[in-house]
Amino acid sequence: MWKRHKLTAGLLSLLVLLPFAACSSGSSNDSGGNSAEPKLSIAAAPAADSVAREPDRASEAADSKATSGTIYKVVIDPGHGGEDPGATSVSGRFEKEFNLSISLAVAAKLAQDPQIQLELTRTGDEFISSHELFRPEFANTLPADLFISIHGNTYEDESASGTETFYYHEDSQAFAETIHRHVIQATGLKDRGVKTENFYVLRDTEMPSALLELGYLTNPGDEAKMWTYSFQDAVAEAIVDGIKEYCSILERGEKPAASPAQREES
Repeated sequence: MWKRHKLTAGLLSLLVLLPFAACSSGSSNDSGGNSAEPKLSIAAAPAADSVAREPDRASEAADSKATSGTIYKVVIDPGHGGEDPGATSVSGRFEKEFNLSISLAVAAKLAQDPQIQLELTRTGDEFISSHELFRPEFANTLPADLFISIHGNTYEDESASGTETFYYHEDSQAFAETIHRHVIQATGLKDRGVKTENFYVLRDTEMPSALLELGYLTNPGDEAKMWTYSFQDAVAEAIVDGIKEYCSILERGEKPAASPAQREES
């Protein structure tokens, strides 16, 4: 059975401040980024069961009664984790750290919103196997209304730069475009657009889903910005704004999401 990670506002604030403090503590190198740190300082994250599990249906019902209006279940997926570090940045830091830091910042900003029930696929440095399809299965089991996977990009050519957003199913396009429009303003990096891609976290989720590649950790200019508090806070705020805008669209009935059965018919 899975148990949900529903963090309190105070704990979320502490978790968010720790990664930002780690980002600012390194010495500068020629790239303008910080020195390598092999591990993210998230000692305050739950030591046990820090990978999200099945929601507690009773607490969900209580939460719903305490609020008015529609409750939207949103899953934020910090890409990679544990033995899967993702990309290695110019300064030697790991993508998994960046992804988690942004995700915790989003969670903290949404903690007090009564219409958003936010879930994280991980809250610490845990490995999540792609073969077990945990990430999409977690979102499907909730069931979630929206899914966002957060990443930093990489390429063998260090000149590659910019922000791009991916989706797979047609009913995810409007969501991806909404999120991207907000995020590209926050990153200030080259706009690489919204594209389709057969990533399993997009293909196997049954709700509007988007994967954000926020910048290139292998580009010295991108990376120097990506580890800063100002960049991460602005991006987290942009993701929150995009989520809220799209939830308003759903509430007005302007963009109903296709069901899995409708997808099969198409």
